[in-house]
Amino acid sequence: MRADGSPLDWLAVSRADRGGPPRERRVPRWLLLWGSAIPLAAVLIGAGVLALTYAFAAIPLPKDVKITASAQVFDRHGKLIGTYSNGEERFLIDTRALPRYVWEAVVAAEDRNFFHEGGISLRGTLRAAWADLRGGGITQGGSTLTQQYVKNAILNDPSRTFTRKVKEAILAIKLDHRYSKRRILGFYLNTIYLGRGAYGIEAAARSYFGEHAKDLSLAQAAYLAGIIPAPEAYQPQDHPKLAEQRRDLVLREMHQQGYITKHQMRRASRGPVHALPDTSVGAASEKAAYFMEWLRKDYLYPKFHDCLYTCGLKIYTTLDLSMQREAERAVASTLTEPSDPPAALVSLTPDGQVRAMVGGPHFHSVRAARGFNYATDLPGRQAGSSFKPFTLLTAIEQGISPLSTFSGASPTTITNPVCDNADGTPWQVSNYADEQFGYINLDQATTDSVNTVYAQLAAELGPDKIKATLERFGFDRRGTPARRDIPAVCSLALGILDVTPLEQARAYAALDNDGKLPDVRPIAYIKNRHGDCVVTYVKLKGMSCQRRVRTAPARAAPADATREVTQILTHVVQGGTATAANIGRPVAGKTGTTTDNRDAWFAGYVPQLVTVVWMGYPNYKGHTVYMHACGDPHTCRVVHGYYSGVTGGTLPAMMWARYMSQATAGMPVESFPLPGYLPLHRIGTIPTPTATPTPVPSSTPTPSAIPTATSSPSPSPTAPSPSGSPRPSHSPPGGGGRGRGGSGGGGRGGGNG
Repeated sequence: MRADGSPLDWLAVSRADRGGPPRERRVPRWLLLWGSAIPLAAVLIGAGVLALTYAFAAIPLPKDVKITASAQVFDRHGKLIGTYSNGEERFLIDTRALPRYVWEAVVAAEDRNFFHEGGISLRGTLRAAWADLRGGGITQGGSTLTQQYVKNAILNDPSRTFTRKVKEAILAIKLDHRYSKRRILGFYLNTIYLGRGAYGIEAAARSYFGEHAKDLSLAQAAYLAGIIPAPEAYQPQDHPKLAEQRRDLVLREMHQQGYITKHQMRRASRGPVHALPDTSVGAASEKAAYFMEWLRKDYLYPKFHDCLYTCGLKIYTTLDLSMQREAERAVASTLTEPSDPPAALVSLTPDGQVRAMVGGPHFHSVRAARGFNYATDLPGRQAGSSFKPFTLLTAIEQGISPLSTFSGASPTTITNPVCDNADGTPWQVSNYADEQFGYINLDQATTDSVNTVYAQLAAELGPDKIKATLERFGFDRRGTPARRDIPAVCSLALGILDVTPLEQARAYAALDNDGKLPDVRPIAYIKNRHGDCVVTYVKLKGMSCQRRVRTAPARAAPADATREVTQILTHVVQGGTATAANIGRPVAGKTGTTTDNRDAWFAGYVPQLVTVVWMGYPNYKGHTVYMHACGDPHTCRVVHGYYSGVTGGTLPAMMWARYMSQATAGMPVESFPLPGYLPLHRIGTIPTPTATPTPVPSSTPTPSAIPTATSSPSPSPTAPSPSGSPRPSHSPPGGGGRGRGGSGGGGRGGGNG
């Protein structure tokens, strides 16, 4: 009311106006009333929606819950690759017959306040909401057991939206008001997914222990309760230590919450988790098993959790099944002996779409894929000379011409203190078998993979600049839990860093993509069981989605600099260490072989596709195993007659060529783009570069007493050529690797060709 008693039809706003009296700004009554009505209407509408949801939403009991909704995974052409949780088992039981400790284990592990709070936890909800607000989206759960039942059995909605969380909370309150805590917990125990295609406590007890749920021991109950958040991650046969840790964690929680005594806890914690083998459907064989397990573990399960097995998702990937088959054939047709080392292959488009992945020798074994994936799993293996392109790129970015000349003598001592060993002594580097070169330029040193030249180049650049380049190409694993600090040592130029084939493929994709480092993208888009798009990662013609994950490649290097590197890497295939990778079209690539032939690499690309191949033995009883002859089968093994050693230019380049010749068969033949003008200057020890070294033929399979200028290590005379016909001993199949990596420069090992 106004002072005169009339209704307030304007808003008084006082201000000082040049020292004068306050002025009043009039606001129309209708605008004031309208502004007040909007929030009120929104509140009323929201309350109405919540009331209707509460009143009419049906709450199915366990017998009405549908579980036959496995996720289906398709390749880029819509061909079915496989499913997650093919086989499903479920047995409804009267949960009142369960031992008390089964109930208590689940409550202790998942919701310690279950019997003391309502359908939702106010404290947990507020905590999750605060974390979500700070994170800019739904990232926290804060769910009670009641909410988990609602989410999995009623909503079946994988999205993490505020709308879904509100519905979940309302239905949880309704469920809590209608049924007792014991009945709700019984609902939960009859429907929860526990891995191996088992839904509910009875199916899980039979699958894991061959017991009925009423006969579970305390230790068995604690294990099953412990794996609820991620059952596939704690399988006893795949991850025995993790399984044991989860069981013991639940037992400690039960003791702390007063459910069991300390003596019971200790007795139940003895020994490993003894479980039956996994005989669920799909546990034995699957197409592209390594890709499927990597996709599930690293991408899908962290996002969708158990909904991956229950919500009927349709996942369309970037994999190409025909390319995948060719990748498997290339490896299987090259490494034909049971004693052969494992190999890995990763094939990407320049923008990061995964076309094929081989992670080990058992291409279709789900159990093997759940073990170690040589294509993706850390820590990886030393890169060897396949890292030299990144040092070459660093030099070009610093204005150093590829025509700069250095001495190729071996061994060479680097006197620049920036490259000193950890003990302060100078770094000494050798070429493969101490092969000798005259004064050669960087182009030829890359083609022949000459270690001593690259060691001198590292001293000229300084290790900090090489480290910075490797960081820009993603080798520091920034943004991942495995992030590492790359050591600033000169031996980075010779590939002393452990990397995975997937990391290498991504970095080489940036070389092929004008210096733009792509995100690895195994998924195109995902739909729910109704055919509605949940999320899309790859822009496809005619594809619309409610939520698009936009990714832009990071600029790792200038386009012209990477084009210059690519032109030099074509020489490696045309007449250098990787002639076995020549497939009759422009190819750029680099071989890599680590000290004593422990690892052999070939990383190469055409304009449309990047592929990296690695092979090597895992450690045997803690000892490193090398791919050459030395008389001790536990330390050295001869592979396919390569007595002097498998190098990147032999079997890896052959596998690469066999795969790529088929994978690119339908692609147009394209040339790599030429670089523009680069303001480069020559450096080195003599002003005029020598184009090529003068070879001195060697007639023996081992280095002669007088070092030769031949840049290839010599395999046994019995080593086959790519075509199957024998070659002279001085000419290894496909062009061998170069450069024995010297120790020092702050790191052990190094690059061979």
